[in-house]
Amino acid sequence: LPPAAARGTTELIAKRLGVPATAASLAAVDPEALLTAQTGVTSGGNPLTGRNSFQPVVDGELLPHDPVEALHAGASAGIDLLLGTNTEEYRLWFVPGGLTEKISRLQLRLALLKFRVPNATARVYRANRPDATPGEILGALATDLLLRVPLNRLADARTHAPGATYVYEFGWPTPVQRLGACHALELGFVFDTLAHPDTQALTGPDAPQELADAMHRAWVDFATDGDPGWPSWDARRPVTLFGPGAPELVLAPRDDELRGSLTTPPRA
Repeated sequence: LPPAAARGTTELIAKRLGVPATAASLAAVDPEALLTAQTGVTSGGNPLTGRNSFQPVVDGELLPHDPVEALHAGASAGIDLLLGTNTEEYRLWFVPGGLTEKISRLQLRLALLKFRVPNATARVYRANRPDATPGEILGALATDLLLRVPLNRLADARTHAPGATYVYEFGWPTPVQRLGACHALELGFVFDTLAHPDTQALTGPDAPQELADAMHRAWVDFATDGDPGWPSWDARRPVTLFGPGAPELVLAPRDDELRGSLTTPPRA
């Protein structure tokens, strides 16, 4: 966020509390009252809605430089990185509130205008999902806007510096509440905790242990040897897909969407 936008969120919290918008004044507020005010001001706020929310700000001190510019300048040189997204991240946010059904064609069209998504790009997303509702189309675009496009930009920014980058996508769909391959679903597989009640609340009782074995093994191998078991990121854009089914290496998955999508990632 620009500093002025971030400051606006702070000022609204301070106004609700009736104190000056300074670090000292906010530090003196009872923590429970501060959290209540924060929740009230930021409720519903996220990068997609554009409402008041907490996001990184390049302030020259805590965050001295734009992260992408810093990466291109070699800020992470020599550090290996494993990163990825889930295929249907949006479903954890859209499905419980019924947004996948509530969003109309008109609302989808307005959202595409707001985020400056070209008509040609929107047509690609629709063509790739012929049976999707307008809410599901918007969800797929939101997943890419918030997560997959920035992730590709991050991987691309590290291409010419020392240090390998490994990219994955988690696609196993949970049967629980139609959440699909949603945000955070991969955690029980990464940490091999499918038997834990908290994990099963999201995965259900019959999640494939063999997929957890494969994911957990990749993370352990990366942590110990720096190699999760597939090629590092380069101009071919290799991505390992974890489910459904056995893990599979794919080059540039859904690249037709990324090529014209939102903020197009720099090409390696």
